[in-house]
Amino acid sequence: MSENVLQTLQQLVQDVIAPDVRELKANQASLEKQIAALEKHMDVRFSSVDQKLDARFDALMAAISESKAQAELTNLRVIASLSERVAVL
Repeated sequence: MSENVLQTLQQLVQDVIAPDVRELKANQASLEKQIAALEKHMDVRFSSVDQKLDARFDALMAAISESKAQAELTNLRVIASLSERVAVL
């Protein structure tokens, strides 16, 4: 009798649980592929954003340098003008 119960349980596992396990493994493989594709897509997007930020940062630094140069030039002109006035005195 117990052998019959064991066979019934074994048959139940093979008929009910095994297909579910196979389906879960297939779903897992599909999800892993989707995650890999998503990671690749995100890497591309982050790389693109990174390049844009680098370009904007470089442009900002160039604008700051230009502004500093203009300020120094203005200061030199003022100093030169004052030097001329002092020389006249």
